[in-house]
Amino acid sequence: MTKPTLIYVYDPLCGWCFGFHPVMEKLAERFKDQLKIRVIAGGLAVDENAQSISEGYGYIRGAVDQVEQTTGVQFGENFKLLAEEGSYLYDSVPPATAQTAVGILYPESSLAFAGKLHNALFVEGKNLNDPAAFEEILNEMKLDIKPFREKFDDEATHRQTREQFEWCKTVGASAFPTLLLEIGNDTGLMSRGYRPYDTLESHLHHLIRNYEKLLS
Repeated sequence: MTKPTLIYVYDPLCGWCFGFHPVMEKLAERFKDQLKIRVIAGGLAVDENAQSISEGYGYIRGAVDQVEQTTGVQFGENFKLLAEEGSYLYDSVPPATAQTAVGILYPESSLAFAGKLHNALFVEGKNLNDPAAFEEILNEMKLDIKPFREKFDDEATHRQTREQFEWCKTVGASAFPTLLLEIGNDTGLMSRGYRPYDTLESHLHHLIRNYEKLLS
């Protein structure tokens, strides 16, 4: 039986995705024998939507409190200082390209890499426009840096990243986080926005059980 694929569409710069990551990790573990997991960076702040963090600081400051209260994650002081300083460019393209490269080279580590991107920005306040931040994460994960560097610099990887941004729009995954379920040639929206684990676990369990009944 071909496993369905749970597609996790997120953005490395999305605070709600940071809050959702522990839920996604639990779902991946719970359904590891029944689902494949694919992680796609959807492009929150791209081209004209990329801006200095100071331009959106009012929203970010309010969102930080809401995300913490709703999800239980904690933003680090270094991120709050980065936001208050204001010059950091919020641009999804570099970390999204890194996510694409890791997904190609190390698909089994793709979800963990997404979590470490969140931690690097939202806890440690690191610059995700600097490829050195990605290489530091790869070192921590004990993944080979040389092929990543080559893949990250490859024009084909940049093109694939942009194509994924557009694909996300066509399937309705333009808000983050979004979960899609791919069964055969069909891809359907499962959830959009933050949802607690119990809600998603129950929904996924029901969908998978129905799928397995159809095949039996």
